Amino acid sequence: MRPRFFLLLCLFAGACSLIPPPDQPASVPRLGRFIGLVARCECSNISTSRILAEFPRAVSQHYSAAQIDALRGYVELGATERFDNQIVICAEACSQTCMVNAIAGPLGGALQGNGAACLVSERDLHLTMGTFGRNF
Repeated sequence: MRPRFFLLLCLFAGACSLIPPPDQPASVPRLGRFIGLVARCECSNISTSRILAEFPRAVSQHYSAAQIDALRGYVELGATERFDNQIVICAEACSQTCMVNAIAGPLGGALQGNGAACLVSERDLHLTMGTFGRNF
């Protein structure tokens, strides 16, 4: 009985270590796509060209200069993506209002919901993947 308990304890501890802590900033690819989607989906009144030019101001507190340079391509991809399920993708991105506000606020964009901003965290950021069907 004891070995089973130890094995279950190890499995539980291992599973817990796979869940990122709530205060861990989102990974560069996921954050970049989200920033691009904020513009693409019109979650705020920030244009795509403006978000591409000014997004470093919104993320400089949590990301290094090298990470911000790496973000640019992901922001561009998110801002220009067009999938069959783009409506679903945009609905999910824009529904995360405190994260949208974290991007829009520092850029002078319109705030959503109650205007509160929160960290765009790895654990809490939800992004729908595009369908692999027709990509126009």
